[in-house]
Amino acid sequence: MLRPQTGDTSMYVESMDVFVNRWFVKYEQARATLEKEGGYLFPYKSQFFITEREAIRELNLDPDDPDWELIGWDWVKPLDTVAWERLKKKRTSAQV
Repeated sequence: MLRPQTGDTSMYVESMDVFVNRWFVKYEQARATLEKEGGYLFPYKSQFFITEREAIRELNLDPDDPDWELIGWDWVKPLDTVAWERLKKKRTSAQV
């Protein structure tokens, strides 16, 4: 099974700088904020960030893709790894 790796930067592009991204050192803090305020949670190197739906378009992904809900909007510890793998494949294709 594929999982995000420490040092991963694939879910962040420079054009996302214009959005309000909330940054965290600890996953637990990021997860609690995601549950309270919503968004999309991703790893970035040794940190974590939560971004908004418009930033997902900067990754060439659809923020309304039903797989986001299936993974719990959490790229780090997805609820459904099959849905996560589908999203990962779409992201990989978008990077080419």
